[in-house]
Amino acid sequence: MPDLDLRLAQERAELRDAIEQPPLTWLRQQAAARVRHRRAAFGTTLLAVALTAALTVRPWAADPAPPPIAATPPATAVYTGAGITINGLTSPALDIPGTIVDVEFVTPDTGYLLAECARVDPCHAFVARTNDGGITWTGSEVPFTTDGDELDLIAFPDQQLVLAGSGYRSRNGGRSWERATAADTSTPLPIAPDDRLQLGPHPQPGRCGGPIEIWHPGFLRGGTMLSQPHIEVCWVAPTATADGAWWAGGMRDGHAALAVTRDRGQTWRTTTLDTPAHRISSVEVTFLGSHAYAVVLGPDRTITALYHSADGGQTFTRTRKENAGAPRSLAGAMVPLLDGRLLVAGGDRRWYVSADDGATFTRVEGNLPVVGRLARTSAGYIAYDLFRGGWAAFSSDGSTWRKLQIN
Repeated sequence: MPDLDLRLAQERAELRDAIEQPPLTWLRQQAAARVRHRRAAFGTTLLAVALTAALTVRPWAADPAPPPIAATPPATAVYTGAGITINGLTSPALDIPGTIVDVEFVTPDTGYLLAECARVDPCHAFVARTNDGGITWTGSEVPFTTDGDELDLIAFPDQQLVLAGSGYRSRNGGRSWERATAADTSTPLPIAPDDRLQLGPHPQPGRCGGPIEIWHPGFLRGGTMLSQPHIEVCWVAPTATADGAWWAGGMRDGHAALAVTRDRGQTWRTTTLDTPAHRISSVEVTFLGSHAYAVVLGPDRTITALYHSADGGQTFTRTRKENAGAPRSLAGAMVPLLDGRLLVAGGDRRWYVSADDGATFTRVEGNLPVVGRLARTSAGYIAYDLFRGGWAAFSSDGSTWRKLQIN
């Protein structure tokens, strides 16, 4: 049946030709694309898992960006020269009426301030207080009239203040005031640790020889001392030395003299200095440890002589005469420094230091401001009228000062 076989073969060939063949090239392309998609999806899953693990181990990586660093505050003005530093204002100063006339620090942090107006432009006196060394202040005008009165701020521990010359005292740092009463002045009293000594008035103003008075916390004026020194007193130390000694300066038998009590005023020991007293206006002493410096002052506080003691005031040796050069006069208290030098303010409003116990002085260069005077308080020193602008500064050691943020 060859014809039948041939015919069937031809029909099978025609049938295959009639069936449409699939697009093999397209199928291969689609298969490759699906492979790529699966691989990409798998890689994405792996990346997500890796990131999750990383964030679990290091959670800080998910925190928001830290805030920007705060702007640096403006630099504080610093005035220096010869190892002396005055740090300027760190914030706006408290503006007060009048001019600063008296500053008293009872501790390095706690201080009080008295401001008064000129008589041609009268105002109530202003008393302020600080508890952070003079950085911040609060205060108010006193609620009584003080026109024409010569006021003196006397500060004691425990916020007790006396405004000598007014007849008022405060028990709470100047927040409120009341009439003060005088202690029994007829009964002699020993000097207590918290007392203050003041030179009483002489019957003839401007002359030495007034009595030394004890001022007690809470009283207008304390009682008389157990005894008076055997000199014509021109000056008395505002505070006791570290060993409890109280010093006074003046004249005796025609010479400059010093007197000291170490038993709370029961007895006084006198030291005569070899300076004639005919032109003396004051004799003043300052201490640091066993070292003492005594200065004899003439009219207008000209320096007549200067003495040094290395044995706690038992003996004094003269180191300077009046013709020893600048400074010619002294503005306020002498300040002994921890490095052995002596710091003073001259009558020319400049700062001076001595490295030879007062024999010679060198004017401090640098950019220290001009200064009106230096004063001793129970907790350190005060510089008045800086820059000729009424500013004041406090120092516990005489080397590093802080400008008080009040004026």
